[in-house]
Amino acid sequence: MLIDTVKLEKMALAKRVGQFLVAEQVNEERATVENVARVLAQDVSAQVREVLAYELRKCKVLSPDLAEKIARDVETVSGAFLSETNVFSEKEWLRLIPGLKEASLVVVARRTDLSDAVQLKLATVGLEPTVASLVRNDSLMLGEGACNKIVDRFSENKRLMDHLGGRRDLPLRVVERIVSYVSDHCRELLVEHYAVTDTVAKKVSDDSKVEVLWAQIKTAGPSQIHAFVTDLRNDRRLNYLLVLEIASRGCYQFMESALALEAGLPINRIREILTLEDPPAFVRLMQMANVSKVMAPRFLQLAKRFYGKPMELTPTPEPAAA
Repeated sequence: MLIDTVKLEKMALAKRVGQFLVAEQVNEERATVENVARVLAQDVSAQVREVLAYELRKCKVLSPDLAEKIARDVETVSGAFLSETNVFSEKEWLRLIPGLKEASLVVVARRTDLSDAVQLKLATVGLEPTVASLVRNDSLMLGEGACNKIVDRFSENKRLMDHLGGRRDLPLRVVERIVSYVSDHCRELLVEHYAVTDTVAKKVSDDSKVEVLWAQIKTAGPSQIHAFVTDLRNDRRLNYLLVLEIASRGCYQFMESALALEAGLPINRIREILTLEDPPAFVRLMQMANVSKVMAPRFLQLAKRFYGKPMELTPTPEPAAA
């Protein structure tokens, strides 16, 4: 009971010391109280140190040795402090980070105010948990240096590469680097979001699955093509990257069937819309078929290519959308 009482008294003292230092005080008084804080920061009880660190997280000015002592403590003590403190300059962060434990690095990686240099340092010294936290931190713009370091170190980690590929602020050079390392699904999202048709899409189109499909449909008739597209959609293997690739090779019927199925319209109506005689109808078609604003211009280009001049449309009835 005596030990518990002493601990409680120290915890209460740590709270008062912390609140005192957060408030603006004259230098002499502050120096005296900081000395008390230094003693508490070395207390054998983690609970005492936790209370002190929690209170000091809002401190605008703190002696470097005391701030670093708290930052290097166990994560249960340092966590709240590291997540909010503003007492460290960029230079101090760069010096501090290599000496922090992994759990503490994870906390730092979740901050919203990390400079490019600090991000790069975390990407350089952190293990997978730290890097994963950095990659998933949507509250900051991930710098190109940090991105490249992550790819250098973790390119074989497909899960981490997919997390990186799921970001929406990547430099295009980074997108081109990771496209070979991410999963097929993530690769499709990368190409769709960043609209990199030349370098990245070519890598997607080189996939053997596309070549096998092209070999099957390049000599097929409209009904057979529609059946192929229907099967792909039923198997959830139909996506607009595939549609654009096959259509760009000259099989415009593949595009017609895909849009018909996705929009729920007859193929003949799709053909009418793709003539672009009614531009608002084309816009509505893109919306009905859930074509993104990034992908829609590519469909527009194909429409101009295939339907820009009169085409001989066969009178035979086409299968309606499923």
